[in-house]
Amino acid sequence: MTNSHMNDASPETVEDRELEQLLAGAFDAPPVPRSLLKRLDQRISQEWGESPRLADSNMAKLQRTFARSSRWVRALPIATALAVVVISIAVFNSSSSAYAWASMLNAMSRQGIVEFEQDGVSRWMSLSEGWVSESTAESSILLDVNKKVVLRRRHDGTVIERASLKIDSGETRDRLMFAFIAGDSRGGFSDTPASVIDQRWKKVSVNGTARIQLDVELESMESRSALHVLVDPATHLPVAYRMDFADAETDRSPAVNAANRFSLLSYANDSAATRVSAVFPENMPVVDIDAATQTKTASIEISTRPEQAVAEIVAPKPRADGASVSVPHDAVLFSGDASKWKPVQIQPSASGDAVKDLDILLASLWEQNSVHPVAVASDEELLRRVYLDLAGRTPSVNEVRDYLKDPSVDRYERLVSRLLDSPDHSSHLAARFRSFLIPEGVDLTNFGGVEAFEKWLAGRFQSNESYDKTVQSLLLAEGRLVQSGPLLFYSATKLEADQLAGRTARVFLGMRLECAQCHDHPFEPWTQEDFWGFAAFFARISRPRGKLENVSTVMQVRDVDRGEVMMPESTAAVPPKFLNGSEEILLEKATQRRQKLTTWLTGRDNPYFARATANRVWSMLFGKGIVNPVDDFGVGNPPLSPELLDLLAGHFLQTDFNLKELFRVVALSKAYRLSSGADEFDETRQEWFAQMNVKMLTAEQVYDCITVATMPSSTQNNDMMGLVTRFGNVSRVEFLREFRTPSGRSTEYQGGIPQALTLMNGTLIDSATGLASSGLLKSLQAPFFTRDQRIEILYFATLSRQPRPTEKELLDQYITEDMSGNELREALSDVLWALLNSAEFTMNH
Repeated sequence: MTNSHMNDASPETVEDRELEQLLAGAFDAPPVPRSLLKRLDQRISQEWGESPRLADSNMAKLQRTFARSSRWVRALPIATALAVVVISIAVFNSSSSAYAWASMLNAMSRQGIVEFEQDGVSRWMSLSEGWVSESTAESSILLDVNKKVVLRRRHDGTVIERASLKIDSGETRDRLMFAFIAGDSRGGFSDTPASVIDQRWKKVSVNGTARIQLDVELESMESRSALHVLVDPATHLPVAYRMDFADAETDRSPAVNAANRFSLLSYANDSAATRVSAVFPENMPVVDIDAATQTKTASIEISTRPEQAVAEIVAPKPRADGASVSVPHDAVLFSGDASKWKPVQIQPSASGDAVKDLDILLASLWEQNSVHPVAVASDEELLRRVYLDLAGRTPSVNEVRDYLKDPSVDRYERLVSRLLDSPDHSSHLAARFRSFLIPEGVDLTNFGGVEAFEKWLAGRFQSNESYDKTVQSLLLAEGRLVQSGPLLFYSATKLEADQLAGRTARVFLGMRLECAQCHDHPFEPWTQEDFWGFAAFFARISRPRGKLENVSTVMQVRDVDRGEVMMPESTAAVPPKFLNGSEEILLEKATQRRQKLTTWLTGRDNPYFARATANRVWSMLFGKGIVNPVDDFGVGNPPLSPELLDLLAGHFLQTDFNLKELFRVVALSKAYRLSSGADEFDETRQEWFAQMNVKMLTAEQVYDCITVATMPSSTQNNDMMGLVTRFGNVSRVEFLREFRTPSGRSTEYQGGIPQALTLMNGTLIDSATGLASSGLLKSLQAPFFTRDQRIEILYFATLSRQPRPTEKELLDQYITEDMSGNELREALSDVLWALLNSAEFTMNH
């Protein structure tokens, strides 16, 4: 089951090679004793508390699969192989992930700011914000991996120097940590990446306190270095570290009993954004430095007042060597000011077809940037992809067969239209938008749960109501909170004007206004007054005075004639104000604030709404946006191609905010039909959408794909509501609770041990692969099926493709022609279980 499409997304690591060796030995070994599996179960329970226990049926399955010394099992890719081996390593190996590098970084991301001060150098880092800062008596430096820049400010200077930083999105946390521990003097802030090539840990005692010593070997293009970290075993947070560089003359061996050799770390609770704005104020001129020539070019200076914002050419200071610096007349870093974006200009179509216009523009962009697109995706690959993206599930066996047998030249176009009209598309889209509108972790059980919100959204999407009308209905919803539906948006934000403003701006305008809540935005032209002026539109909603810890189901959402917002440490009321203007808002009635907001927000002249929606749809299908992240429109994060963004936004306006039509155009584009596999990795090709990104499935997609593939008897199907039952499904809710992963980029793996255990041993998998409960396995017992047909059905059901010749050869040895009865059923069950645990099954490529 090797998959060429996964090579670019998952390069082989040291851990992969070690797992391969372990697996090869494990499957050549005698059967694993049941006592060992029980002991493994106990250790898993001790390590991860309430994680799923090994069911008896899966214990037997593990024993059978271990016992069969099969070349087929050894040939599986690492992510496909039995998850029990991964768990075994985590429990028994001295390099357990419980105290490994990734676990430590996860803990630091949750904690906040980590800092230390030593020998006149102070350094702090915020992993969650993507910042590392170093300050000395002479200057301060900020590394920003999200914006891919390094800022430097001399304390006696009047400008901020800015240099670009080349960095892959997958290495940002490692780069930040290396920059923090190494500092600028060691190249940590340069373009030289570092990677973890080895790690070990052991329990130690430091001055009578139990610690974990994590020894990590780092490698860059310049040298190798050794990092020794003392970790608190209770929190997984580092408390001290020592860095040994290859060129250092000091002893590289750890000395945990001499704690003074380590740099002590501390943690702060203040705002990282406040620290950044204090050292790098947004009204200070920025000078860009060409890293190759070390010459300075002009940049934009943005006034701190958006209503007075201007883009000016800032003349750089003369170089220290006295040489003059030439400033090109058009040397402007950004094309405009986020607060002064113009309304979308609808351009006449060059071909009369939006899909063709999109293809022509992308072909031109590829040529301009010397990008060569990959080959077109195979029929099977594209079929699975479009089902996952538009319907949130994989196709059934019959759907795969019907599509592949269809000789029509327009079969793909007809499939896209059919999927967009299906109930599965509406409910899938509802779940995706719910995840944007209602943050994870908000308990809405007393208000009907998030399902009520998704059902309301699904009804709107199924009726093909224009998107502007759906947004208006959401923002203007009224009634008691117990009525649920769109009112859950207000319940989740506790009717707080600032929370409503921040969430509305992110989802519908693509802007992170929260950074201007307590102070003027450090990098964008939004002021604190802008934020509270936007929040003022939500100030006159019926609610008790003061801060609410919880909201009650008896509370109402309705407009009243009182209520104001005030900036922190101020008693002056802030009047409502649109984001792109300073004019006074005229209200005929005191209760019209929300009405005024929704009219402006969804209006055709709003420069943000159509662009933000088009960018979000593009991101849902490609895994990344034209503006990426999708909710970070601004001066510091311009679109990859303004022309591409405006072409889509203009078509969205021309079709009267038709969301299905926007999905249709993107899904029919040549770029969307390209393969995710390539002979060699090319970051530029992926950046310009000339190769499809590999995307992780959401928890909802994983459940629905397993259900469609295996038809467990415990699940319910209702053809009138789509192929899968997404509402009123108790087993689905339980699976989502166990499998839910941290939010993040769809192209980055966010899962971990709980997700692996759920797939390996959860109730759904047990039912889906059980001989007595799996509808798929029951159907395969029909006597008229041949062995090859049974194998083909398993592949169609899970991976939507035929087994490849190499897989077929190995499977022929695993499932022989003379197998029958329970032996055959158990072998098919084992193959199905391995397919469901494969990387290819849990990814969308």
